Amino acid sequence: MSEFSASYHLKAKDREQAIKLIKDAGHQGFVFNETNGWVTFLIKGQVFDISESVLQCNPGLLVHYVYAEDHGWEFRVFEKDRVVFEYTCDWTDELHIEKNVYNLDVIIEMISSRGHEASDLEEIFEMDAFDYEHSPAYQLAEKIGLVHYEWLSADYLSSDDELEERGLIHVG
Repeated sequence: MSEFSASYHLKAKDREQAIKLIKDAGHQGFVFNETNGWVTFLIKGQVFDISESVLQCNPGLLVHYVYAEDHGWEFRVFEKDRVVFEYTCDWTDELHIEKNVYNLDVIIEMISSRGHEASDLEEIFEMDAFDYEHSPAYQLAEKIGLVHYEWLSADYLSSDDELEERGLIHVG
């Protein structure tokens, strides 16, 4: 089975901000504890599409991360409801990259704010072929400090035990 992941990551100090965002946007979902200044959350329903209501209620910096192992990946960054970085890479048939809003300064700031050096970014966003061993989507997630991104979507969560095991709160 191939990985399909879709998650939101809110720059926040605690998960109450993400819980409020989900409720204000009129959704149901799941929220992780804050890690490295990010609160990861999942929305039920619109798994791979960005929710317009989430953007309208977004209080600050928000990442939407999508990874489909056999198909491609997308990485979008929003300041409130405005897209400040948007990158899509598809390798379903042949390698196709779109850089609709490609401002690397946004990514550099995300990495630098963690006290890390923002090196090798061009290698992540410019590829000739996909390398399953060194996924550029994973590399970027790790560089900006995301912890929860692999095999992660609301569709994968199946039991209360799993929610408890992962430290997730259900927002209903």
